[in-house]
Amino acid sequence: MDNEKVYAMPFGKVYPLLVSKAEKKGRTKEEADQIICWLTGYTAEAIEHAVHSQVPYGDFFRNAPKLNPNRKLIKGTVCGVRVEEISEPLMQEIRYLDKLIDELAKGKAMDKILRDGSDAASTIEEYIQRQPKEAQPHLEQMNAAIRSALPDAVQKLSWSMPTYWKKRNLIQFAAFKKHVGLYPGPEAVEAFADKLKAYKTSKGAIQFPYNKPLPTELITEIALWCDSGIL
Repeated sequence: MDNEKVYAMPFGKVYPLLVSKAEKKGRTKEEADQIICWLTGYTAEAIEHAVHSQVPYGDFFRNAPKLNPNRKLIKGTVCGVRVEEISEPLMQEIRYLDKLIDELAKGKAMDKILRDGSDAASTIEEYIQRQPKEAQPHLEQMNAAIRSALPDAVQKLSWSMPTYWKKRNLIQFAAFKKHVGLYPGPEAVEAFADKLKAYKTSKGAIQFPYNKPLPTELITEIALWCDSGIL
């Protein structure tokens, strides 16, 4: 199904399917709710409200009170796709939930489903060091290019991704199996469309494969553009 159609589906239609998948395997609605609360920051009452107000599924995640940073520890296959390799951020959030409900239905213990993040990275440098060796050169070059453009920005991990912040998240990046993803926002991707024709893009995201040289000058230019709207 097309991503936009998934995002437009009412949460009230998706939620019963998630609960039913769990209950068919002897798990409970309360456990499913606990997973959703852990992942999104919603309360059980807020979930119930979203069900009855017919909030679009995409908006349910876009407006989540606090997406759990430890969700980036979720790995594995769901719907034939490895969740850690999904490049579209919103679809990745949705598949994280699918994966957790799948684990619940397969009998996994709740303390294993809800990752505690005890070994999560705390800095951008540590994040890079924990990635596969083949990814690290691209990540280091990307980080250096963005840092040179945004020397005054706060450097942190947000949603478990390296992030440059100045009054808002300016730009983020993350490692995937075959590429490094850059997330400057949909407006930036549109503004640089002509210069990005050689790369795979989606709404707000750009993929730079490890088997090609990283266009550091272009990345610096994009980072400067992201900063241009901050007063």
